[in-house]
Amino acid sequence: MNDTKAGPRAGWIRPLTQGAGPRYMQIADLIGKAVKSGELTDGDQIPPQRWLAEALGVDLTTVTRAYTEARSRGLITSFSGRGSFIAGSREPASDGRIDLSMNIPPQPAGGGMAEFVKTTISEVLARQGIEALSAYQDAGVSASLIQAGRAWLRPALGALANHPDLTLCTGTQAAIFCALLSTTQRGDTILSEPLTYPGFLVAAQQLGLRLVGLDVDADGVTPESVERSHRETGATLIYLNPTLQNPTGTTMPEARREAIAATLLQLGMTLIEDDPYRYLLNDAPPPIATFTGGERTYYMTSLSKCLWPSLRTSFVVPPHEHDGAALQSALRASSMGCSMLLAAVAEEWLRSGVAKQLVLDIQREVRARQTLARNILPRDVSTHPTGVHIWMPLPGHWNRQLFAHALEQHGVLVACSDDFSIAPNPVDAVRLSIGGARDQGLLGQALQQVARLLYEERRRGGRTIV
Repeated sequence: MNDTKAGPRAGWIRPLTQGAGPRYMQIADLIGKAVKSGELTDGDQIPPQRWLAEALGVDLTTVTRAYTEARSRGLITSFSGRGSFIAGSREPASDGRIDLSMNIPPQPAGGGMAEFVKTTISEVLARQGIEALSAYQDAGVSASLIQAGRAWLRPALGALANHPDLTLCTGTQAAIFCALLSTTQRGDTILSEPLTYPGFLVAAQQLGLRLVGLDVDADGVTPESVERSHRETGATLIYLNPTLQNPTGTTMPEARREAIAATLLQLGMTLIEDDPYRYLLNDAPPPIATFTGGERTYYMTSLSKCLWPSLRTSFVVPPHEHDGAALQSALRASSMGCSMLLAAVAEEWLRSGVAKQLVLDIQREVRARQTLARNILPRDVSTHPTGVHIWMPLPGHWNRQLFAHALEQHGVLVACSDDFSIAPNPVDAVRLSIGGARDQGLLGQALQQVARLLYEERRRGGRTIV
């Protein structure tokens, strides 16, 4: 067996000892000892499971369990078709904390993102020159990126991607604020999921809007609650995040989307559909916008949550009966537009196929991280195999804020349910964002700390802070 970076390293393998505990645990311990001694270092490939089973004289299931245990300890990472490797550095960030509070996609394993960015910027500079990229948002560059965006959106939106006023903006947060600004007046009531995106909550509060949470079941917001709340409050605007919903991780099925669309059309209500996580799923149902035909619907999607947060690039399809002028005026009033450098990078990725490759690489990394989480966390968490966040209800002896504070004392940051809730006293739960940790080793370390604290026997102490 080759003992170099080019292939699996096998010098760390030792015979298993009879009576020294389960064999799969002995194998995981061997990996841990080899990492500690330096025999195995970051990025080293370890042998395929079948090869190791034959070398040790054990069955394949034993080695499979051993590798699962090693992943749960944060020792290794595994990739379908590529094998298993020693996880990256398990040292925390420079401030000593592991941040699971910010919902961002993980970077693909192996440092590929840095190479994509470096190569693309070099190509863009060579083709356009620094002068063109130093300007404020240019209509020609924006039109070119929007054209590339239409092709990106078309598989999900169909003909709606051809809307003549498809708008480019610097992140969906700005789009949400400006859509609210152009469609509401202070004191208006807005409907949404009871737990929802914090950026929407902040925007609504800044504009003096009243928020009402809707009833939800396993499929998401119910049509009956929309109709009832509309009748009781007079609300004419609703905000929904139906795919990998933030923070619960649920995805509204197609039948429910169709029913919600029919209800909104019947009531004459306007929808803001925020769809940033769609491209992390290979089987996401059609957007609600496709069932409303774009009527009275703002459809928003971002490249930040599926490619790279630094792109700060989002697309907005305004209601088809509007010319988009009000939204565009609000966007111009709130910023000087997109960075020409980032717009050029986004366009290059969309046109060249890099974006599709990055999505696949990110999905692969997310699957590995979710597998790691499933091996460590309790089974009642709400998540998806390619979702970037996990919604975790807390046991009765934990208050959400006390739990988050205790985790922070151990160097792990999470988001409390208070950050997402319309109601003043939400359920005791936290959201764990698995993309924030630099690598799977650090994520495993953080999740082990979460699991240890989760089951710590203690009484709920002190006053509940809401």
